[in-house]
Amino acid sequence: MLNRIQKEEAMSGLLQLELSDKEAIVYLSVLENGESTIPSISVNTGLSRGTVYDVTEKLKKKGFIAEIKKGKKRKLLAENPTNRIYSFLDDEHAKFQKVKNIAEKIIPTLKALDQRDNFKPQIKVYEGENGFRKVWDEIFSSKDKNFLSLARIETFIEFAGENFLEEIQKKKVRLGFSSRAINEDSQSAQKLQRIDLKYNRETRFAPKEFQFPSTEIIFGNKIAMFSTKEENIVVVIESRDFAETHRQYFEMMWGMLEK
Repeated sequence: MLNRIQKEEAMSGLLQLELSDKEAIVYLSVLENGESTIPSISVNTGLSRGTVYDVTEKLKKKGFIAEIKKGKKRKLLAENPTNRIYSFLDDEHAKFQKVKNIAEKIIPTLKALDQRDNFKPQIKVYEGENGFRKVWDEIFSSKDKNFLSLARIETFIEFAGENFLEEIQKKKVRLGFSSRAINEDSQSAQKLQRIDLKYNRETRFAPKEFQFPSTEIIFGNKIAMFSTKEENIVVVIESRDFAETHRQYFEMMWGMLEK
């Protein structure tokens, strides 16, 4: 017999395998009690016989239970859970491969239709935490896997929170990005610098008399400017000229700062 926690874990897993609540309840009942009948499942689960009948028919189609006959009696038996789950994973993998193959076929056509190759500078403005996250998605979709930043770390943390900062750093490594940063000299910035190697980053500090109220990130042909939480906006400028100019500003400052 399963205890309450085990049943909850099993239910949660079955729901993620695309079974409904009632399907999961009936499957677990048959799995736990062995050969079952519609009436016995109804008693064990508290579901009506009509509901149990409908649910068992669906579970048979999905391959989670089988019907056997003993004399004139109709019995229901749970399929081997290991075999069924691996079979489900194989089916999902096959579906994924099919969708992937379709996507790979149409991507060249879609790219040919994409007007962004006819480059025109543009400015986008985002607001709030959702906007903040969208801009980071844009940064991590860049073909150029190296970005530059000028920041006051405290402002960044205030806007997004330490958990999101940690999430960004891990995603950056996972996707193979690297960066160089010029930060205001502070305890938070020094703490981050100590783990630069772990997160594919190199940091230098601006002189203490210089302050950066906002954060700027240069990536590809774009510049993302993150305001303080008080102003609560992110501006993304897409311009080869502006991006290159700010990149040169960064390199000029970088060369003047101590390693």
